[in-house]
Amino acid sequence: MTLKQAITIPVFIIVLCALFTSCEKDNEDYPVGEDWVDLDTKVYFIDTLSVKNATFKFDSIAVSSTSRLLIGAYTDPVFGFTKSKTYAQLTNYTYDLDNTTAFDSIALILNYDNYFYNDTIPVQKINIYQVLDDIEPNDDATSYYNTTNITTNSTTIGSKSFIAKPKKDDSLHVTLSNSFGKTLFEKIRDNKINNSDEFLKAYKGLLIEPDANNTAILGFLKSSFVRIYYSDKDELSNASLTLDLPFDATNSFHNISSITQNTVFESLTNQKNYLSSTATSNTTFMQAGTGMATRIDIPNLKTLYDIPGTGIIIDANIKLTLKQNSATKKLHTNDSLNVYIIDKKATIVGTLTDTQGETVLALIENEDDEFNITTYTIPVKYFLNMKLTSLNGDNLYLAIFPKDFNQSVNRYIFNGEAASTTVKSKLELTYAIYDN
Repeated sequence: MTLKQAITIPVFIIVLCALFTSCEKDNEDYPVGEDWVDLDTKVYFIDTLSVKNATFKFDSIAVSSTSRLLIGAYTDPVFGFTKSKTYAQLTNYTYDLDNTTAFDSIALILNYDNYFYNDTIPVQKINIYQVLDDIEPNDDATSYYNTTNITTNSTTIGSKSFIAKPKKDDSLHVTLSNSFGKTLFEKIRDNKINNSDEFLKAYKGLLIEPDANNTAILGFLKSSFVRIYYSDKDELSNASLTLDLPFDATNSFHNISSITQNTVFESLTNQKNYLSSTATSNTTFMQAGTGMATRIDIPNLKTLYDIPGTGIIIDANIKLTLKQNSATKKLHTNDSLNVYIIDKKATIVGTLTDTQGETVLALIENEDDEFNITTYTIPVKYFLNMKLTSLNGDNLYLAIFPKDFNQSVNRYIFNGEAASTTVKSKLELTYAIYDN
């Protein structure tokens, strides 16, 4: 027999001034424990505790562990200009080419991974440059970040204008400079490069950069590569041969940047700054890749203790609603979001979990197609208990941001706590008093 089946509790609902609202529930079962048997218990449904939403921006995001490389750019009327370029270190395992071989051509093969964001219908353009410095983390860092930059040559070794078809095509073929390819091939063939160290000393890697007028950001796999086409004069068939130089997955990464001039985000110059939703037309924002996230604070939680008696939180959920018409097929959103606990400096303290220690996500609870209202729900019972019991509980907040935060650029606009009643962000809490 479950606790819920074993216990029936008479419920009496009271209204606590202007702080709480309640609804009447008579003779209902509540899973509150065997110690409550034979006690008269008051249960409150509260949805008027203050919730404060804000937007902030992480200084940087680690991008070393991504499975995807992002390349592209687009301009958003709300978020400004977003751009992602990719640095790729090449690898080589072949150093014994015959003297009778001759270079034919060279190409960069970028394998699509099906991800794209914004409008892929217009023509996109990318430029390829040689990297001049070693591709390695900056200073004492062990990871690459979305802000990591490496010096490159200013002269392109390849360029391509194309219609992106990430759902239809397997890859994008970019022809590179013959002079670049011929020199590379002949150094290997003529034993001027004989091992990986010599190869990386001569060829640090490539930068793949989008044109500023692009309208989409595209995802490519780290299994992309450079292919050299060559032939052997001694072969009777004179068949075309290939030498592939794969991307080094560890030392290939993307740099994602944004230009927020003339947007509401100009003041987000470091991670400690934040924009209250009341200062941004009752909205908060998130954008993967650039580090933008939504912070949620519940400043008056301890007013629960003003209710006479010993109480316990039975259930608690935060409701967040997307601003109407802010998401489209081109600017798509996901059905779940990451939720973390952060401190006053926006440093991540840990992942939000439930009382059983399982990771909690913000999930779509309701989609009203008629009024175009999408609502995410975040179970926060564990978090509220942490705030109430921790010595530093007043300085704990929730940070919400998109999944694939370091390998996508999906953006979101949420209604804040001061939006209209039907769409505003709010906390819904069930609180029981069992010792009055």
